[in-house]
Amino acid sequence: DNIHDYIERGFLDMGLMAEPIDIRKYDFIPMPIKEKWGVWIRTDSALAGKEWVQPEDLMKERLIVATSDFMKSRIGQWMGNYMEQADIIAEGNLLYNEMMLAKSRLGVVLGIELDYTCEGLRFVPLYPTLETSTVLAWKKEQVFTSVTSTFLTFARQYEKVISNNKL
Repeated sequence: DNIHDYIERGFLDMGLMAEPIDIRKYDFIPMPIKEKWGVWIRTDSALAGKEWVQPEDLMKERLIVATSDFMKSRIGQWMGNYMEQADIIAEGNLLYNEMMLAKSRLGVVLGIELDYTCEGLRFVPLYPTLETSTVLAWKKEQVFTSVTSTFLTFARQYEKVISNNKL
């Protein structure tokens, strides 16, 4: 099991979020790993054979974006002048669900690379490379179960150890 599994099962009242986050609404622990962005695309797509994709490659594609504030996000900035031409058909925050939409031929997903393979889909990184920081976040002043509190203590210690080792 990993942190994504615990969050999806509802064991933890928190989630992983890409920075920047609204620090007025959330407490968080920064994760010491950068997330690489790209597209999740069907393996039978012409783009699946590419080493990377650029903004102009996505202009003929229907886009499923993995962020609700796409226009102001780093992805929107990465797309630059092509942003106005982008055909965004869906937004979401559960990458697995968005990948199922791509698998069903509804579009391509702009999202982070996962340590996960999905039969019929391939992750193709963006060029120029786009990486973002991630945080483990939860609503401020939230009351947790003892299991969640124990996990947060562990996560804070883990983050310190990983950061000191500079992985």
